[in-house]
Amino acid sequence: EASAQTLLHVRFRTSSQAGLLFLAAGYRDFLLLELTSGRLQVRLDLGSGERSLRSEKGVYVSDLAWHSMELNHDQHNVTMTVDRNSRTSLRMPGPDLELSVDDGLFVGGSAGLDRPYLPPPSDYNSTGFRGCVDEVVFNEHNLLSSLRPYSGYKSVHEVSLGCSPQFSATEDDSISFFSSKAFVALPPWDIPQEGVFECELHPSARDGDGMILYSSALEGGFVAIEIRDGQLVATVGNGEGSKTELRSLTNLRTNHTWYPVRLHLMPSSVQLKVGEELLSSSLGPELQGIQLRGPLYLGGLDEKARGEARRIRLLSLVARGPLAGGGGSFKGCLREIRVNTQRTGLPQATVTKDVSVSCKLAQAAGAVTTPSPTLQPPFDLTTKQPITSDKRKNPNFLFLRQLEVAEGSRAPLEPKHMKVEPFVNLDFRKLGMGGARGEGGEEEGQTFSMLDLWQGRVMYVHSGSEDRQDFFMFSVFSSSKKELPQFLRGNRLHRFDINISPVNDAPELSLPEGNLFTLLENSKRQVGVCVCVCVCFTWTLVSMPISLFSLTDLEDGKVAFVHSGAATSRLALRVSDGEKLSNTVVLRIMAVVLEHTLVNNTGLEVDQGGAAIITANHLAVQVNVADQAVEIRYDVMEFPQYGELQRLHSSGEWKYTSSFSQKLLEKERIRYLNTFQGLQAQSNVTDSFKCKITMGSTATAEVVFPITVRWIHLKVTRSKMEVSGVRKVVITAEDLHAISKGVKLPESDLHFRLLTVPKKGQLFLNHRVLKRNSTFSQKNISDSLVKYELLGRPNEDARDTFSFQLFSRLASSATHEFRINIKAESNAIVVVSKGLSVLEGERKLITKDVLFTYTPSNRAVQYSVTTSPRFGRIRRINVSNSTAVNDNIVSFTNQDIVEERIMYVHDDSETKQDSFTFYVTVYRSNKLTGRREERNPAEHNFNISVQLVNDQRPVRVVDKVFHVARDGQRLLTLDDLCFRDDDSDFEDSWLVYTRRGIPMGELVLTSDTTHKLYEFTQKDLEQRKVLFVHKGVSSGRFVLFVSDGKHYVSTLLEVTAQDPYLQVGNNTGLMVQRAGVTTLTSANLSVFSNLDIREPQEVTYEVFLPPRHDGDDVVAAVDSISKFTQEDLVLGRVAYCHDGSHELSTERRMERGRREVHLDIGVAVKVYLESHQRPPTVLSNRPVVVAEGQNASVTREHLEQQLTCPSDFQSSSEQPITSFTQEDVNRGSLVYRQQTSGGTSDSLLLQATNGVTEVGPIRLEIDIIPVLLPLQVQRIFHQLERRVEREYISYIHDGSETLSDNFTIVANQTEIRKHSLPCSVLIAVTPVNDETPAVTANRELRVRRGPDGIEFVVTPPSNGHLALKSAPSRHILNFTQRHIQDGQLVFVHSGALSGGFHFQVNDGVNFAPRQIFSTAARSLVLTLQKNQPLEVYPGTANISAPLLYMLNIIPAPQVNEGVILYDQNKPESVGWLASDSFSFTVSSPPAFLAPSTFTILISYQAKAQRNQNPGAVVAEGGRVTIDRSKLDASNLLGKVPEPQRRDHQVLFTFQAWVAPLDPSSSSSSSFPTYSSATSSSSSFSSLSSASTRLPSDRAPPPHFNDSMAVTESFNITVTPVNDQPPLIRTRLVARLQVEDLDTPPEELHYNVISKPNNGYLTLGERLEPVTSFTQYDINHGRLHFIQQVSDLTAPTLTSTSRGMSLEVTKPAVSMVNNTGLSLVQGRTAVVLTTNQLAAQTNSRRPANITYTVTKHPRHGRIAINDHEVLAFRHEDLQFGRVVYHMTELSESEDSFKISVSASSPGVVYGNITNQTVNVNVRPLIHLRETIRVPSGITVKLGKSMVDASELARISRADPVFEVLSPPKHGKLVKVNGQSLPPRHWCSRHSKAAPPPSTEKSPPLHLTTVPVCLPFSNLNNFSDDQCARLLLFFFFFFLMPG
Repeated sequence: EASAQTLLHVRFRTSSQAGLLFLAAGYRDFLLLELTSGRLQVRLDLGSGERSLRSEKGVYVSDLAWHSMELNHDQHNVTMTVDRNSRTSLRMPGPDLELSVDDGLFVGGSAGLDRPYLPPPSDYNSTGFRGCVDEVVFNEHNLLSSLRPYSGYKSVHEVSLGCSPQFSATEDDSISFFSSKAFVALPPWDIPQEGVFECELHPSARDGDGMILYSSALEGGFVAIEIRDGQLVATVGNGEGSKTELRSLTNLRTNHTWYPVRLHLMPSSVQLKVGEELLSSSLGPELQGIQLRGPLYLGGLDEKARGEARRIRLLSLVARGPLAGGGGSFKGCLREIRVNTQRTGLPQATVTKDVSVSCKLAQAAGAVTTPSPTLQPPFDLTTKQPITSDKRKNPNFLFLRQLEVAEGSRAPLEPKHMKVEPFVNLDFRKLGMGGARGEGGEEEGQTFSMLDLWQGRVMYVHSGSEDRQDFFMFSVFSSSKKELPQFLRGNRLHRFDINISPVNDAPELSLPEGNLFTLLENSKRQVGVCVCVCVCFTWTLVSMPISLFSLTDLEDGKVAFVHSGAATSRLALRVSDGEKLSNTVVLRIMAVVLEHTLVNNTGLEVDQGGAAIITANHLAVQVNVADQAVEIRYDVMEFPQYGELQRLHSSGEWKYTSSFSQKLLEKERIRYLNTFQGLQAQSNVTDSFKCKITMGSTATAEVVFPITVRWIHLKVTRSKMEVSGVRKVVITAEDLHAISKGVKLPESDLHFRLLTVPKKGQLFLNHRVLKRNSTFSQKNISDSLVKYELLGRPNEDARDTFSFQLFSRLASSATHEFRINIKAESNAIVVVSKGLSVLEGERKLITKDVLFTYTPSNRAVQYSVTTSPRFGRIRRINVSNSTAVNDNIVSFTNQDIVEERIMYVHDDSETKQDSFTFYVTVYRSNKLTGRREERNPAEHNFNISVQLVNDQRPVRVVDKVFHVARDGQRLLTLDDLCFRDDDSDFEDSWLVYTRRGIPMGELVLTSDTTHKLYEFTQKDLEQRKVLFVHKGVSSGRFVLFVSDGKHYVSTLLEVTAQDPYLQVGNNTGLMVQRAGVTTLTSANLSVFSNLDIREPQEVTYEVFLPPRHDGDDVVAAVDSISKFTQEDLVLGRVAYCHDGSHELSTERRMERGRREVHLDIGVAVKVYLESHQRPPTVLSNRPVVVAEGQNASVTREHLEQQLTCPSDFQSSSEQPITSFTQEDVNRGSLVYRQQTSGGTSDSLLLQATNGVTEVGPIRLEIDIIPVLLPLQVQRIFHQLERRVEREYISYIHDGSETLSDNFTIVANQTEIRKHSLPCSVLIAVTPVNDETPAVTANRELRVRRGPDGIEFVVTPPSNGHLALKSAPSRHILNFTQRHIQDGQLVFVHSGALSGGFHFQVNDGVNFAPRQIFSTAARSLVLTLQKNQPLEVYPGTANISAPLLYMLNIIPAPQVNEGVILYDQNKPESVGWLASDSFSFTVSSPPAFLAPSTFTILISYQAKAQRNQNPGAVVAEGGRVTIDRSKLDASNLLGKVPEPQRRDHQVLFTFQAWVAPLDPSSSSSSSFPTYSSATSSSSSFSSLSSASTRLPSDRAPPPHFNDSMAVTESFNITVTPVNDQPPLIRTRLVARLQVEDLDTPPEELHYNVISKPNNGYLTLGERLEPVTSFTQYDINHGRLHFIQQVSDLTAPTLTSTSRGMSLEVTKPAVSMVNNTGLSLVQGRTAVVLTTNQLAAQTNSRRPANITYTVTKHPRHGRIAINDHEVLAFRHEDLQFGRVVYHMTELSESEDSFKISVSASSPGVVYGNITNQTVNVNVRPLIHLRETIRVPSGITVKLGKSMVDASELARISRADPVFEVLSPPKHGKLVKVNGQSLPPRHWCSRHSKAAPPPSTEKSPPLHLTTVPVCLPFSNLNNFSDDQCARLLLFFFFFFLMPG
C-alpha cells in the first residue's frame, strides 16, 4: 500500500540494548523501528532521503518494563511519542510524502530480507528483537491478532505466546538445554592476546554427549568443546585439517553432578581444566593467534553453524551419538558462565532455542565425591576377633594381627598376621598407601594367596617416611568352584593396619625453593622454613662466624639476612640433631633492585547499600622479591562517588580511611561501603577510587580501582484493579505488586507512599483511612490488609486513580499510578458528553472519557450528527480495507469510540468555540425481525473548546516605497507600513517594530523630534506618533524587525527622497444618470504627496474649468462652489448635478495645490440612461463543432462585450484575444483554432457587460471530432480452461502453464472511414492444480514438488525391506521426499541378491504412474592391502601397532587414524637390533581374513622417533630456538643401566651445513659440540648424537671410546614470507606494469572495481567484457580496451593480492575553504565571500557550482538583495552578494549547513553534503598590544589597556568582563587590597553583552615573561571598575641579574 498518513502503535518490554522491532519494507521506501543503545530510533525514507528520529535522551526502554510507542506520520510531519509523555518530531523532505510498502510488514526481525537500508544477514548485530511484544497496530491493523501462519500472507518464525522468563533472567540463573537442537548464541568472543572461558556443567543422566562451546574464526578456523563418550574434548583447528585436541580423562557419566570447566587460549598454547584435572598443549604456527569472529555458541549450534561444523568434520567424529544424526546439542545444564572473567548468561544472549531458566535436577548437585577406603570401620580389625560377631550368618574365617616394622625397613606378612579358612585368594584394592608392596601371585602387585603367606613371599617395604601408622585395603575371594556362602560373595573391603617403629636418621637439609636466595639491595629478609627444610634442632653456618640457631628460631622468624656490600654472595649451611650431621648445602644470595608489577586489579561488585571486602585477589602489587616483606601502601587520591572506604580496627568497628597497606588487603580488613540512597536510572554504574602506590620511600603511578554497584531498581509489575458490583474490595497482589531488580528485597522492605488519594473512594489499612503521604508495604497487600471502598454507587462506568511512590531503605522509584476501573450496574441508558478541549489547528481523538453511551448488556449504539461542527470536521481514522468516506462523517458508533477511531480535526481558524449536535440510536438484536429500537431520541450537544495558540507570523499588508521630501520630514503611518497578525487573540496594534541604523535619516517621536525611536508599536503608527526626518542620500532602505512576542520577521522599508510633489492617488471618474446627482468622495478623487501633510484640510481643490453639462456646477452644501478641500471629499460634502442634456460624457478640470506645489487634474463624468440599468440578455448559446486540428468560426450565438477566454480562442487577425464585442461576432471575425490532440471537448467562460451592469458567467461548449477513434481496454482475469464472456466475445485459454497472455485490437468505423490506434488487451491467468506429479529421477526418488508435500507409496520389496535410519528393523511402505534428502531412508537386504519394488508418487491430490525401483546386492570381500614392518626405536612408542596383552579388538578406523600405538617399554631387554611381532585377523561380518603376522623391528638405527626429532619451522629471514621439544636424544640413555645414567650425557656434533643460515650462538668457524641439556638457536641440517660417559669435571672430550653414535638429519623448514611489495613501473592504463618479487605475474590479479563509462575491457580475441585480469595478460598483450562513448571517466583498477590501487580521478567537487564567518558585536549583517566559503572541481571544464542550504541558521538568515534564499551560486560569493543577517542579537554564535554540487554538460561531479558553516560574534573590545612591567611592581588596569566603550555605546548598557584565565605570575586585586575570589560570577549580566571571546588576546610582556591577557576564574568587573583594579605579579623563580 501507499499512504501519506501512517499510524503505528507498539507495546513491548525487553532488556536488550539493540534489536529490530518493526519494519515496513519497500523497494526504496521503508519505515524501521529499532532499539539502539537502549533508546528507540525510527528510520524513515519516503523516496526523498532517509531521516532518523530518536527518543529523548534519558528515556531508556531496556529496563524490562512495559513501554508503548506511538508514531504518527502525516505528510511532512513525523511525531514519535514514548510512554505518552516523551515526544520528539521531525519534518520529512519533499516532494515524495507517501510510504510505499512493497515487501510487507515485519515484526521482531527482517527474515533475511536483503535491502540496502538493512545490515547484511551475516552480521551478528543484525539479529532481531529479543523481548515481549503485546501490541503492534499499523494503520488500524492489529498484526498480532493471531500467530497462525497463512501461506503467502503471514509467516511466523520462533515466536511463542506469553512472555518467556528468559528475558528477565540474570547472569546468576542457570541454563537448561532440553532438545537436540538447543543452543544459546552470545556475542563474539574477543581474544586480543588470550582468552578464558569458564563454566560449570551438569550433563543429563541419559544423554550426556553434545556440543558445549563453538566459535568460528577467520579462514575456517574454530574453537570447540564437546562431550564425546562421556569425556570432555577441546579442539582448536583452522578448517584445513590442522587441529589440536585436548581429551579429558574424567568420565562425566560416572557422577551426575556439577563439573567446573575452564578453557584458556593463549597465543601459542591451549589449556583445558576439568575439575582438578589440567591438560595443556602447544599450538602449531598455523593455529597461533586465532581471532574469533562468529557468535559464541553454548550448548549447541544453529543450522548455519552446524553446516560449518560438518564441513570441518567436527561433528562426524562422534559416529554413534546425538551429533551424528540429530542436532548435536548438549543436554543438561550450564551455570557460572564467564567469558574473559566477565559474568555472562541469558541477558547477553542474541539468539536462544529450546532452553529454559534454572535446572530441575533429579538429585541435589554436589561436589564429585568418591568413598575413601581409608575410612575407619566400625569395629577393630587388628584384634584376633572375627570380623563380625554374627556367627550364624558370617562364621569365623578371617583373623588379622597388626604388623610391626622398623622405619625404612621391610617385614614379611606371615600366616599369623592373616589366617583364613578355607583356602581363599585376596584381591588388593587401591594399593600404594604407605609404600606397601606385594611379591608373587597371579598378577604382580594385585593379588596374593595364602600359599604366598606361608612361603614368605608377601613383603611390606616401608618408604622411610616419618609416619607412625600405615594400612592397606583388601578383599577376599575364593578360587573354589563350590558354592560360596553369602559372606564370601561380592567384594567386601577389609583393612590391615601396620605399626612403624621410629629410627633416628641423620638429618637431611634441602632447599625446596632452590639454592638462590634473593632480597632487595641494602635490606633485611627473614630466612624461614620455606627457604631451608630439615628435621633437626641446631644449625651451623660453616663459612660465616656467627652463632648457632635452632629450628625453632627459624620457624619463629628470628633468623634474617641483612645485605650490605656486593650484590652476590654464597652461604654454606649444615644442620645437626646433636648426634649426627647433615649434608652441606650452599645458598647463593643475590641482591636485586626493587621492581613491582600490578598483578591484580579486578574491581569489585557490591549491592546498593551493601559492603564488600577488598582482598589481595582484587587489588595486589607484586615485587620481584616475593617472599621479602616490603611495605606497600595505597594512598587514595580520588575517593568513590557513591560510597566510602573503611578499615576494620582492633575494636571491631569499621571506620573511614583514606589509606591502607597491602597487609590490610591480605588480612581482609579493607572494605567498600555503598552509601548512595536515591533513584538510580542506570542499570549498573561503575564507581571507582584512584590511589597512589608507595613502596617504602618510592612512589609509583596512580591506579584506578573500579567498583560495579548493582543498583536496587524498584519495579511495579501490576498496578490496576476492577470494581464491579461491590463497594468495598481488597487490594491483593494480583492488583498491586512490586518487585526489586538487581538486589532482591523481602516484601516487608518494599513500601508504598501515597502521593495522591483516590477521588471516588477511600483506601483503608487495618480499618484506618490512608491519606496523602501515608505508607503501607507489599507485605500488607499480600496479607490482604489494604482495602478500597467507593464513596457512592456510580451510575456509569468510571475510573479512579491514585499515584504512589515505591521506596525502600536505600532506594526509591519514580511516580506510578494505580488505576481502578469501576463498572456500573445501572439498566438505564446514560449518555456522557463532557466535551473536548483542543489546541488551535489540532486533531484529537474523541475517547470514551468524553463521549460515550452506557447501555445494558453493552448494546450497539449509533450516533447521528444533526449539526456538524462549523470550524472543523469529524473524521473516522482510515481503515485500509474500507471504501467508505471517513472524512467529515455524520454517523459513528460506540465501537468506533472504544477503538479510538473518531477524531475531531480543527480547521486552524481563529475560533474559540465549536460544537456539534447528535441523537443516539440503540440497537437491540432480534433474530426474527432484526429491527432497531430508538431509546434516546433527544438531541445532545457536544461542546468543543479551542485554545488559541500564537501560530501566525506577522504578515506585511502594506508594502510600498516611503516617499519624503528631500531634507524634509513626513509622518510614517499605516498607509506606508502595516503588518497583520492573524491570531484572533492578538491585536495588530500590539506588534512591536525594532530598527537599527538608518543611512538616510532618523525615526523620531512626533511630539519630540530630538527623541530617536529604536522601538515602537503599530499603535504608535496608528496614532501618528512616528516621524521620519530625511538627511543624507536620496534613496536607500533599512531593516525593521517585527515581533508579536513569539515570532520574529524582518522587513525592509525603502525610502526615496525627492523634490516636493503632488501625484494623483485615485481618479476613478464619476457615473451619473442623466439629470441626476452623485456624490464625489475620496474614493473617486484623491492625491498623494511626499510632503508632511498631516490633516486633509491642508489639501485644497480649485475648479478652474467647470463641467459643460452640470446644472449647478459642483455643489457643496447645495451651493455651487469652485474650491473644496480633501476633508470635504472625505466627509462626502461634494456633489455633481447633471443638467439633463443628451450628451453622455463630459469632463471637467480642476487644480489642487498646497503652498507652491500644484497639479492639474481632469475628472471624467459618464452619463447613462435609465435603460442601461437593465442587464444584457443572452439570445442564443449553442455548441461549436470543430474537427481535430481545424478552425471554426463563432457566429451570432451570444451577446457579450467583455470576457476572459483560453489561448486557443483567436480572432481573425491570427492573434490570441482576451476580449471582443458583439459586433466582432456578427462579422464572423471570431475564430476558434483547435490545437491539442486527443481531446473530444472544450469550453470557455464568458462575461457580458453594457458598461453599467453585467451578466454571466456564460459557458460556450465546443465539440471536437477526433481523427482517431478513442478506444479503451481493461485487464481481463481468467482461470485455466474456463471461458469468461464479455458480451458476445469469449477468450478460451489453451491449458498451458503460462500465467499471462495478450492480444491487440483495432476499432474501425467504415461509414466515416475512421479507425483507432492499436491497443493491447492484457489477460491474467490464474493457475489451477490440474497436472499430475512427474518423476524426474528414479535413482534418488526426486520429484518437482517440494519435499514436504511429496509422498511415496511402495510395495513390499522382494529381497529386503525399507526402513528409516533411526529404526532399521521397522518395515515402512510410505515415506516423503524429505526423508530421501535428509538421508533417513535405508534399504535392508535379505534373501536374493537381486530384486526390487513398485512405487507411486503423489502430492496429496494427484498421483503419478506406477514405476519400478530395482535393487541388487553384492558379496563383501576383504583384502589386506598393506602389511609392512614397523621400525621402532628402543624405549619409544610408534603408531599403527596394538599391544597384544591389552587390546584384542581394534576398529579399523582407529588404525587408519593413527591412534593405535606400539610401546617398547623395556629398552634394556633388547640389544642393538631385535624384532617383535603379533598375529591378527581382519573381520567385517559376515566376511573375515585368515590370520596374518605383523612384524616390528626394534633398532637404534630406526628413523621413527618422530617425537625426538620433529625439526624446526622458521620464517624467511627469521630465527627459531632449538630446544628439547624440537631435538631430544635422551632415549639413547635407555641402553645405559639406571644407576649409571647420571654419569652419561648425550652430545650433539654439527657435521655439515646445507643452508645459508645464521647460527647466532656460534662464533667460530668450526662445528661446535653441544649438550642436550642446553638449547641452541643455530640452524643446521645434519648432526650426530652420542651417549658418552663423562669424567668428574664434566668437561666433554672430543672423542670417547665407550660412546654410541647415531647419525641423524635435522630438518629446518623455511616458510616464505611475502615481504616484497609490488613495484609500480608505470601508471598508464595502456601499459600497466606492476612487479612483485614474491609473486609471479600470473598471480598478480587486477579487479575492476568501477567499470568505465566510455567502454569496456576484453581479453584476447573474445569481445565479452571482463572485470578481472592478471599481470600476465598485460605482459602478453591480451588486455584490450574498447571505447564506446566519449566520457571523462576511466576504469579504476586494483591489485587485490597486494592492495595496490591505480585510479583515474573522476570529476568531483571539493571544498577548498570553509573558515566560517566572523561578525563584529553590535552589527547585524556580514558578507559571505570566497574567503570564507569556496569550492572547486578537479576538472578543467568550467562548471556551475551551487551551494544549497540544507539546515537554516537558528538565529539568522541567508539573503541576496535582502531576499532570503535557499541556494546561491559561486558567482554570488565572488561578487559579495550573499549576506548573513543575524536576527537574534543576544546569541554569540550560529551555524548553518550546506550541500555543494557542480554541473557542466556531459560531466557528473557528485556533491558534498553536511558542510557546516560556523558564525561567531567577535567582542567589541580594544586591548593594548604590549605592556612591559618591571618585576614586583603594581600596575593599574585602565581604559588605555582594556576599552569597551564602543560596545557600551551601542548596547546602552554597562559591559561586564568575565575572567576566564588568571595570571600565571601575579593576581588581580581591588584597590582596597582584597583579592578577587576564583569562580565568583557577577550577577550584573547584560543580555545584550556578548559571551567571552574564544580568540587569544595580544600577549602582555613582563620583562621577558609573556602573559596572556584574557581574564578567567576570577570575579567579573565592569568597564568603569577597570580603572580601579591593580594587577600584581609575584615571581617564584630567580631572574638573571
